[in-house]
Amino acid sequence: MNKKYHWLIYCNKDIRISLKELYLVYLSPLRKLQYMMSSALQVPKEEIERIAVLKKYNILDTPPDGCFDKVTKLAATVLKVPIAIVTIVDTDRIWFKSKYGIDANEIDREPGLCASAILSNGLYLVEDAISDPRTLSNPLVAGEFGLRFYAAVPLHVRDGYNLGTLCIIDKEPRTLSAEGKQILEDLAQILIDQLELRLEARTANFQQNQMLGIAAHDLKNPLATILMSANLIKEESAALPGMIHQLGNSIERASKRMTVLINELLESAKMQTSQIPLRYSQVDFTAIISRVAASNLVLANAKDQKLFVNIDSDPLIWADEVRLSEIVDNLTNNAIKYSPPGKSISVSLKGKDKTATLVIADQGPGLSGNDLQNLFLPFTRLSARPTGDETSTGLGLSIVKFLVEAHGGRIWAENNKDEPGARFVVELPYMVLQ
Repeated sequence: MNKKYHWLIYCNKDIRISLKELYLVYLSPLRKLQYMMSSALQVPKEEIERIAVLKKYNILDTPPDGCFDKVTKLAATVLKVPIAIVTIVDTDRIWFKSKYGIDANEIDREPGLCASAILSNGLYLVEDAISDPRTLSNPLVAGEFGLRFYAAVPLHVRDGYNLGTLCIIDKEPRTLSAEGKQILEDLAQILIDQLELRLEARTANFQQNQMLGIAAHDLKNPLATILMSANLIKEESAALPGMIHQLGNSIERASKRMTVLINELLESAKMQTSQIPLRYSQVDFTAIISRVAASNLVLANAKDQKLFVNIDSDPLIWADEVRLSEIVDNLTNNAIKYSPPGKSISVSLKGKDKTATLVIADQGPGLSGNDLQNLFLPFTRLSARPTGDETSTGLGLSIVKFLVEAHGGRIWAENNKDEPGARFVVELPYMVLQ
């Protein structure tokens, strides 16, 4: 196709077809399919990842926004240019989140300069497009639009990708001073901050709704048990004492489940605002492990599991005794919860280089790759399921990680090397008892 038709396709207002679309018109169905498949295969992996991040921010095709509009107006006014745009680069188009001095809402990706600008690590500057080899043949430059000056700062988000740009445009060649460059970069940073804040707000709102859903679901069953048991007690007031005792146990178990759930929800809420208080003192780590193991022995025996405790040192930990007990109890309880009946759970403590290392290992199904990646995020549900009809809010491990790190320690999980199952490792600083 010669240059005359190339210009016509881009510049005639009545024609809305790209070169690629025109090319496909003349292909046979088989050749068309081959062309489209080869085009899809040519998309770089980085671009696929960038588009995935773009979708996460949920910015495309959103309504006009006063904050973004103020930035484009300010950019045009302060830098004295006729056009300023906040662009978002999609797979096949460049969409305008905000615009000043132009009526269009989007353009095809191919002629748009922003598709090139997002490949840069900083300011992308074209002072005279008609003489710049990067833009000389671009339809926006050679066509009736007559672009001459273009400056853009990529919108670089926390995930490491450029979602679009803040760009300014003029139809006359010009330069941009060092002060002008800094102003454009500062305004772009305001937009980036807005994108991040809105993502965080949306994520928090999703987690809150998810938390409410989990709470409603997990509180429903124990409440039903309590209600049913209470009705049976009223109806069978003359029943044998043994039945009353059995119903009382059911009420107690249901109440404990509700207490655990409510406590975890409250702890999670405190964690989100960093309001979990720590009351430090010298704590005997060995005594805590022994006490927690003894309290969980009943649960292990109910599933015919063996609980082994192996302590190689006798450290004093500078920690909050209650919170440290919560860490050990949560990890031990999880090991029991996800291990099949008849298996073994081991709790070991070793000391080396002023560090206490707690390892809690089970013989359950182990952790999948997705489990290992998201294990300590709030509301994470593991690929494995509790083996004794226990419940899980998905909050416990995120709380444990928060508490461990609040004590200056670290925690990680890994699959066992020589047998099925997984292990959780906690490292905490301590003072050796002299």
